[in-house]
Amino acid sequence: MTILPRPLLALLLALALAAPAAAHHRQTPAILQFTTSGDVPLPRVPTPGRHKIALAVPDGSSTEVVVIQPFLTPGTQQPVPQSSGAENPAISLSGNGIAFDTDADPLETGEPGSQVVLSFAKNLLSVSSDGTGTSANPTVDTVGLRVAFESTGDLAGTGNPGARQIFLRQPDGSITQISGGVGTSRNPYISAKGGLLAYESTSNPVGGDDTGISQIWLANVYGTRTPAPITSGAGPSRNPAISDDARIVAFESTADLAGTGADTGVPQIFTYDSKSKTYAQVTFDAGGCTLPAVQKVKRDWRIAFVCGGQGYFFMLRADQRFHVQTNGGLVQRVIPQLGIHFVTISTTGDLLGSGTTPNKQVYMINLYKRPPESVATGPAVWFPFQGIGPL
Repeated sequence: MTILPRPLLALLLALALAAPAAAHHRQTPAILQFTTSGDVPLPRVPTPGRHKIALAVPDGSSTEVVVIQPFLTPGTQQPVPQSSGAENPAISLSGNGIAFDTDADPLETGEPGSQVVLSFAKNLLSVSSDGTGTSANPTVDTVGLRVAFESTGDLAGTGNPGARQIFLRQPDGSITQISGGVGTSRNPYISAKGGLLAYESTSNPVGGDDTGISQIWLANVYGTRTPAPITSGAGPSRNPAISDDARIVAFESTADLAGTGADTGVPQIFTYDSKSKTYAQVTFDAGGCTLPAVQKVKRDWRIAFVCGGQGYFFMLRADQRFHVQTNGGLVQRVIPQLGIHFVTISTTGDLLGSGTTPNKQVYMINLYKRPPESVATGPAVWFPFQGIGPL
């Protein structure tokens, strides 16, 4: 067997990830339905690649993780072996690594509660080995061998007193602790490229005490960037997401970040440009907006979110908002993924018929064949200045 040198392997992987996508938007129907029974939420961490999506779907009284390849076998759910009882799947850009948390002990380690495991190239690997049984919410890097997750355990030997922290499994299997302090750190997110790592934490960045108000923090998976917050409002900032090019961080916050920083009590969607270190508030809805996701789309970025049970996205440079139509159904989440022409959505709207369904199902919408509805809203508000120019 011929073994390729590491530099050549890295080059081949880079070329594969950079290869232009096929014209799937012309060949794919306007709507593809991925699930048909039970309530199926979209994962916290969207699929970064263009070929596979991982979902946790009902399996009797439990769940299991399945992989769907919409442009190859759109009607087939391929179960991930030993994933019964799994939640929160996260799949790598390469599609080789799928991490999830489970309390079913698929590796028969005898460890209690919730553990994070990694299915890599069809082999199941233990990630957390957590005696507290509190490991959950994984996110993976480009290849799938680095896994960030949250736990209250002392998994890196730092003397963690039981605070929920962000940990990172390195490719060699070792564990490092990313967050610090005694506040609650959760919801890690690794960018598809560039190794940027975002999470939310209530720890004070100076003394480490618990402020009780979560802020968005940035680090990276290589240990070359000291974790530091990018928000400091009086209201909590939560649910960070990073664009696939590691440029834009989207998040929700109840703080008036563009003004006094006071807590408004209503979540809105913000973005942070990691290059210019500037911010934009993209929603101003009276009822609030949550669950952002972000994707690079040619020379722009698509920011998806939910407001009032409806799915929307905002084109950052075009300064334009769109409504993803769902026949009147309620939306759990909408995510831009599987290529620039597609979004996936979990909704009670019957997108292949009319009216609504009893449970939320997952669909892929081809925006090329089913264009979204333009919504007249005010422009995004940038601060302290507009870090990214208009198209």
